[in-house]
Amino acid sequence: MKVNKQNENSSMSLGQKKRLEKKREIERAKRNALLNKIISYSLVTLIAVGLVTIIGYSIYRNVTKIKPSSDFSAYLTDNGLIKDVTANELLDLVDYKNITAPLTEIEYSDESIDNDIKTLLKNKKELVTDTNALVKDGDIINIDYVGTVDGVEFSGGNTNGSGADLEIGSNTYVDDFETQLIGHKAGDKVTVNVTFPVDYSSSEDLAGKDAVFEVVINSIYKLPEFTDEFVKENLSDNASTVAEYREYVKQTNYDKNFDTWLVKYLMDNTTVQSYPTEYFNHLKSIKKYEDQMSVEYMNNFYASMGSNQTTTFESYVGMSEAKYDDSLEEAIKDRAKKALLCQAIYEKEGLSVSKDDYSTYFDEASTGGYDAQVEQQGTGYVMQQLIEKKVMEYVKDIVTVK
Repeated sequence: MKVNKQNENSSMSLGQKKRLEKKREIERAKRNALLNKIISYSLVTLIAVGLVTIIGYSIYRNVTKIKPSSDFSAYLTDNGLIKDVTANELLDLVDYKNITAPLTEIEYSDESIDNDIKTLLKNKKELVTDTNALVKDGDIINIDYVGTVDGVEFSGGNTNGSGADLEIGSNTYVDDFETQLIGHKAGDKVTVNVTFPVDYSSSEDLAGKDAVFEVVINSIYKLPEFTDEFVKENLSDNASTVAEYREYVKQTNYDKNFDTWLVKYLMDNTTVQSYPTEYFNHLKSIKKYEDQMSVEYMNNFYASMGSNQTTTFESYVGMSEAKYDDSLEEAIKDRAKKALLCQAIYEKEGLSVSKDDYSTYFDEASTGGYDAQVEQQGTGYVMQQLIEKKVMEYVKDIVTVK
C-alpha cells in the first residue's frame, strides 16, 4: 500500500521529525562543503593556469626578445668572411658568368638629364628685382591664395601666408590656374576662376566643382642659364663645361641603374638552402640596433630644433616590440642572402681585397676613411663591404649589355 508523504510526516513522532531534519541539515552541509571545495579547486586551477601563462610568456619573451648589438663584425673574420662557412654549400648560385642586361633598363635618357638640370637650376633661382616685370610662361613665382567654393573656404585651399612656389606652365595646379597669372606683376592680387576635374582624386568634395581663388603674387624668380660659366662656378667638382656635366650625369646614373639591376638579378636568381644560424640571428640584433639609433637620431633632431616632440620605438616601426622582433626573421633575409652570395663568388673566383681598396669604392671625405670605419664597425664588417663592392665590380665587367 502506497503511503502519502504528508500522512507519513503526520504519523511521525516529534523526536523522529527532529532526527530527520538533522539528517537533512548534515546532507546539505556536506553538499555545500563539496561545492566549495570544487569552486576552490577551480579558482586555484585558474590562478595557476594564469600564473603559468604569465610566467610562460615572460620566459618566451626572454628567449625570443632580440637584443640590439652594435658589434657589426661579430661572426666575421678579419678578412670579411662569415666564420666557419663555405658559402657555395649553402646556395644554389646564379650563373653569374652568362648574364645579359637590357640597355633600356639601365641607360639614362637625355630627357632625364634635362629634368635633373632643370631641378638644379630651380635651386639656384634668382629673384627678379624689376618691379615692372610681368609673369610669363616658365617663370617661378611665389604666391599666397585662399580658395572658396560657393563662397565657402575649403580644406587645403589656403596657404595661410606661408607662400607657395609655382612654375608657370608646369600644370601643377588645376585647370588654367597658372595661365591666369601670366601678365601680372609681383604684388598684384588676382582672382582666379577654375573648375576642378570630375575625377579629382585629392578630394571627392571638390570633384567637378567651380572654385574661386584670391591670389597674391609675392615675387617672381628667374632661372639662371645653364652655361659653361655656370658649370665652372657651381659644379667644378664634377665638370667644367655643359657637355662634360651632361656626360657626368649620364654616366653616374647609368652606373647606379646598372648596379641596381644587377643586384636584383643576382638575388632573384640565387636560392639560399640554409642560413648560418649564429650569423643570421646576429643580423637581427644589428638591424634592431640600427632602428633604435634611427629613433634616437630623430629625437635628438627634434630636441635640437627646440621641439618637445618625441618618437617611440614602437611608433617608428609601426608595431609592438614583440611583433617587430618576430618580423626580423623575414626582414634580414635579403641582407644575409647578399652576404652569402658575394662571399660565394668571392671565394669561387679567388678574389681579394685589402684596406688599400677602400678609397676605390668609398668616398673617404664623407665616411672618414678606412681607419674611422674600422673603429666604428670593426675590421670584419668593413672588409665585408669591400668584398661586396669587389664582387659586383667583377660580375659587372663580364655582363653583356644590349
